[in-house]
Amino acid sequence: MKKWVIFFCILLGCQTKAAKDKRLDMKTMQTVVWQLMQADEYYTRVSLVDSTWKADKKNIEFYQQIFDLNKVDRVDFYNTIDYLQRHPIEFKELMDSVNELSKREKK
Repeated sequence: MKKWVIFFCILLGCQTKAAKDKRLDMKTMQTVVWQLMQADEYYTRVSLVDSTWKADKKNIEFYQQIFDLNKVDRVDFYNTIDYLQRHPIEFKELMDSVNELSKREKK
């Protein structure tokens, strides 16, 4: 009986790890992060004028619209961000690419 319990614990642990290991590619992350930053900026500007936006939590609606637009699962996005925060070199590469994208859009 103990062997079966240990087997199922290992099996569940592997499935959980596999689910956590699902990460988005850097190109998709670049696009989504850039769009989220733009949505945050817009939300901040409008919520200063219209305080009902904060009560309605419009920023969460914006986030979900961006995830839907890019066909990205919210959980996968946040798992990828969590992974990148533990790997600072890759995180820096992502943020540098987002910065370059913003420079291109300004021109």
